[in-house]
Amino acid sequence: MVDSVNAPVRWIVPAVLAALLALGGAVVMLYRAWTAPPSSTHDEAGALAATLDAALKRPPEPPPGVAIRPLAPPQAAEGDAALAHAMCTSVGEALARLPALRVVTCRSTAAAVAAALDDRALARLLAVRHVLAGSVVGQPGDRVRLRLALVDARTGAPLWQLDEEVASGELQAVPRRVAEAAARTLGTTAPSTGERAVAAALYAKYLKARLLARQPSIDARRAAVRLLDEIVAAEPEYEPALLLRHGLRGWLLGNLDEARDVAAMNAARAGNVAEGLALARRILARDPNDLRGQWLLLVDEIERSQWAAGFDRLDAMLAGAGSDARLVRTAARLHLHAGYLARAEALARAAASIDALDADGFEVLAHVAGMQRRDAEMREWTAIARQLGHEGMGRVEMMDAWRRRDWALLERTYADWVAWGGKWSADWVPQWVRGVADPGQRDAAIALLDGHDAATRQHFVSYFIEYALLGDYGRSLAAVRHHAKLPPATWMQGLWWPELARVRSDPQFSEAMADLGFAALWQARGAPDLCERAPGGRWRCR
Repeated sequence: MVDSVNAPVRWIVPAVLAALLALGGAVVMLYRAWTAPPSSTHDEAGALAATLDAALKRPPEPPPGVAIRPLAPPQAAEGDAALAHAMCTSVGEALARLPALRVVTCRSTAAAVAAALDDRALARLLAVRHVLAGSVVGQPGDRVRLRLALVDARTGAPLWQLDEEVASGELQAVPRRVAEAAARTLGTTAPSTGERAVAAALYAKYLKARLLARQPSIDARRAAVRLLDEIVAAEPEYEPALLLRHGLRGWLLGNLDEARDVAAMNAARAGNVAEGLALARRILARDPNDLRGQWLLLVDEIERSQWAAGFDRLDAMLAGAGSDARLVRTAARLHLHAGYLARAEALARAAASIDALDADGFEVLAHVAGMQRRDAEMREWTAIARQLGHEGMGRVEMMDAWRRRDWALLERTYADWVAWGGKWSADWVPQWVRGVADPGQRDAAIALLDGHDAATRQHFVSYFIEYALLGDYGRSLAAVRHHAKLPPATWMQGLWWPELARVRSDPQFSEAMADLGFAALWQARGAPDLCERAPGGRWRCR
């Protein structure tokens, strides 16, 4: 997921909100809101905000919330843009720790700001009371000019301001200062993180690592890990670097530099999981309520297929931080994995009501709509996610092309998805598409997939969806059974496409679900949308 918005942003805000009207009825056309001249932008935003209030049942007086404006203009120099983004992210994380405060990050508000919405219109659109705005500009001598203001969006009055020039290393203290100012405004207390500051040079490396981590390329993220290794070597207790490195290592597991060796990939994954568990224990020993530690424990439980325990923890996390759009969206994705499609959709829509401009929630909505054969709606959600910068929509786009029997589109979208990141060749995709399109080419396409090396097959989950689209449900089921014995991964959300009904109806599918840990979850929580209890403690899916 890229943190920037890579599309014509003039119409993104109304487009997203117009599509959100589908929460109360049919999906509307994306461009309708921008048929008016540019001078009516604020009027359009106000009208859409009112419709959102009704569709999402937002209260007349919104709960406490703050929208963070980007701290650099779109035309800012690369160094200033990177510094501003890092500060935005750190400030957002600090504010998110305040009790019951909804935070709409600068990644989301970038689209609205590009649409020239002022503070009042932005706050009305996102149903927040306050806006944090300002700028971060590099100065000679490794210094930074910092201007920030927390504004009451209804009156325009600044409630807290900061205007000073500081050394870059001193930026570490700014998120805490902002959180304390917001806490005073809200009549609460900013919880202490207990994190120690590091030397200015190390913090500069950390900021650079965050910039590299934003980039989608594998090489950039590996470079970020190397910088973080240097920081951790000098400051082994610096949790921001430890957490960022842990996340990046997990992302990179499928793209090892070593030869494509399945055992090496699995060993690396096991090491990453163990590192996450150690990090969780360290964080929670200091603060049992730290959401980051709870999240790492949840990941560990899911990794060990302890889904029932994981969902119990997830419920507790939502009870304590249900205003965190990222957490609610993650809950939606986990319910999608486990087959609770209706609940996943409800959670994704709840995440949208917290942050209407977060692309990842729309990805979940696209998956659910497609799995329920609401194809037009699936395309709308996919288009919105794409316009907001989401680059991981290839699987949904592939299924859409398949349903349209648009073979050229299928080849293009699937090849882009396979080759994303630059590690895996898509040279074989045209032959697979020919097999999907022409029964006479089917056996050759199956032999092609069969012939791929073990690591490639594992990376693409042994092509369980690709085999199903070729009509080879036996190989598809075998792939599901094989991967069900491995640690859980995001491929599981693909189990619920209608195109896999023949796979799900086989009794061996129930065995695979038991291996994944889903059967125990379903026993504790009730049947998922496409399965029901069967005699003998088994499950029957359709």
